Amino acid sequence: MTLWCISWFNTSQAKELTLATSKSIPPYIFEETENGIQIERVRAAFDLAGHSIKKIIFTSNKRAELLLKQKKVDAIINVAMDQKNLYYSDPVIHYQNSAISLSRLELNLKSIEELAYYRVMAFQNAKKFLGNRYATAVSKSPIYDEAVNQLAQLERLYNEQVDVIILDVRIFEYFNQLYNAAGKYPAPVQYHYIFPSSPRSLGFHNATLRNDFNRGLKKLLSPSNDTKDSQDTPNPVPN
Repeated sequence: MTLWCISWFNTSQAKELTLATSKSIPPYIFEETENGIQIERVRAAFDLAGHSIKKIIFTSNKRAELLLKQKKVDAIINVAMDQKNLYYSDPVIHYQNSAISLSRLELNLKSIEELAYYRVMAFQNAKKFLGNRYATAVSKSPIYDEAVNQLAQLERLYNEQVDVIILDVRIFEYFNQLYNAAGKYPAPVQYHYIFPSSPRSLGFHNATLRNDFNRGLKKLLSPSNDTKDSQDTPNPVPN
């Protein structure tokens, strides 16, 4: 009877959740198929916590935050960490931005400030996300541009129109595969880890649900699981 009551209590607490997130950020988030590295990790953590995802709303960051504050969604994936009156989960995954150059150039970037000497193309709003040191450095670059389409960054790099591109390592590798699949042949590249890794968490309006998610995430990322990969361990960043 005791075991039955415990089972009934746990089942009664299970929830079907609605989440909001930004639009596609391959390979982390795919809107069309509602999956990707990040979404699958979130889904698995909720499953281990006894909950399930019923619906995912793909929208702008601003609207996602509004939906959460209005309690029309249970959580936001990729929430900004400066929002008041929200409960933040433990990091789900780490993004790792990197400066990427052609290997044949033999660049040896040790700091963000050295970007001032090179032609640079970054992802959209990089100046906002990568901080003042970055914004100051690239303001001195011979050429600086930001791209909405990150595949365009690869094109510019391989065509030697820029010396360095700035983007997340996983995103680069995803688009590099597309580039290769299109019959083009990428050249060897070098990663310069001059940026710290960026943890990505979920935002909740309910502390209990946040705590449930953290427990599921802890189980998922425990040493007995092989879901946590080397990319989630921050790379050392030179001073």
